[in-house]
Amino acid sequence: MVEWENELSDEYEQQEELSDRLQKSLALEREEALALELERDEERAVREQTPPEPPERKRLKREIEREALARLESAARTVSDWQRVIAWWDRLDENRERRERYHEISRSGDDLPIDFDAKEDGLRFPDTTNTVLDKQVQKGDFIESLFNCPYDIHELVTDPFLSKVLYDLSLDHKEILYFSAVRQFSSQKIADLRGQTDRNIRKVKKTLLGKIHKKILPYLRSRAERGLPLTLEERSFLMRMKGSGLDG
Repeated sequence: MVEWENELSDEYEQQEELSDRLQKSLALEREEALALELERDEERAVREQTPPEPPERKRLKREIEREALARLESAARTVSDWQRVIAWWDRLDENRERRERYHEISRSGDDLPIDFDAKEDGLRFPDTTNTVLDKQVQKGDFIESLFNCPYDIHELVTDPFLSKVLYDLSLDHKEILYFSAVRQFSSQKIADLRGQTDRNIRKVKKTLLGKIHKKILPYLRSRAERGLPLTLEERSFLMRMKGSGLDG
């Protein structure tokens, strides 16, 4: 009897410890999300007070910076010279990672189970069940849920051309794109899943998106020239490519 009570007590303590750990993880995640939102608001306020630069001026500044970095790398001979080159690259990486974090969901610790913080009567659901796929399942639409895996990602789009582009991707690229775009995993989370570094995942994502953009740009440009309808995102994409000088 005493042994059974001790086992029950140990199990209760483990459940309490797990619950405390999940509560701390959730609190830390909310704090990070709030901090990120405040940082984004501050940058938005600065942009609103600062007149926007023309795309040509931005492109010229980027080219000047690239040439300056190339000259610095070519002239580097001593340890201090290479330290300045490394510091420059670190600054560029920090700026890029900060921009990418705006589009990622951070996970500070262990993943929270789907039923965490849900009431037993089922009247209240946690935020983790409010994704697009979950809402579709609740309405009886199971099509996208059936194809909700990395290797069927081409089935999650309706445009035949885009579906063909995704279908032709390598398995590694499909997996990274799925976890990044569909599951909204951070680069660090994807790196942990694949046994790679965070920097390597970010590099592959950049190459992957460039490959996709290069294929769909002529297709969307052709549709626009023929007067065929485009979605708001497609028109925005064409404007960005034109502003960056990549559109023909």
